[in-house]
Amino acid sequence: MKKIFHWLDENLEEFLLVIGLIAMTMIMGIQVFCRYVLGMSLSWSEELTRYIFIWCGFLSVSYCSKKCLSIKIEQFVAIFPRRGKAIFKIVNHTFELIFFIYMIPFAFSYMMSSVKSGQLSPACKIPMYFIQAAPLVSFVLVAFRVLQRWMIEFRVARGENVFDPAHPERNTPESFIEANAGADNTTENALNAGIDNRIHTIKNSNEEEHECRS
Repeated sequence: MKKIFHWLDENLEEFLLVIGLIAMTMIMGIQVFCRYVLGMSLSWSEELTRYIFIWCGFLSVSYCSKKCLSIKIEQFVAIFPRRGKAIFKIVNHTFELIFFIYMIPFAFSYMMSSVKSGQLSPACKIPMYFIQAAPLVSFVLVAFRVLQRWMIEFRVARGENVFDPAHPERNTPESFIEANAGADNTTENALNAGIDNRIHTIKNSNEEEHECRS
């Protein structure tokens, strides 16, 4: 069960986004084949693709929050050391967390309005609350991912050696070793085989960052 939760924590958004992309590609491929080869058009393909795209769009917000891929300008923050950057990010993540928690009740009301109306999509006859649930699921996931980021930055601000996969340039050899200290015997050998190279890479990255500052 622990491995399942760990896999979901690491891969949930990526897995759902890949499935959505594959589904959209297949549906539109079938539509093109039917229209230009068979001389007929499917009535439900564009609608279903649009709804999958909506879900993928909202899920991508959670993915970007987890990977710290949002658009931002960090010239000012970049001049500070590791712990200084973490303090700025704590403030930023605090405002993000407040915003998305504030939006969750509105997203829930938006979904429930569709549940009460019983509205169905025109072509696929899908209950519209399946589509209108996307903001609610997204905001809950984003709040969870932002909270995870907040906790990581808080530990970094305290001076702890935290392994942060979203910011490999900030990691230290000690944090990498600590992050893999709990690996089971079946994977420990595989990790040890490449740990020296990974530590060497981290050291080089930290040295390059120090040289750029100086």
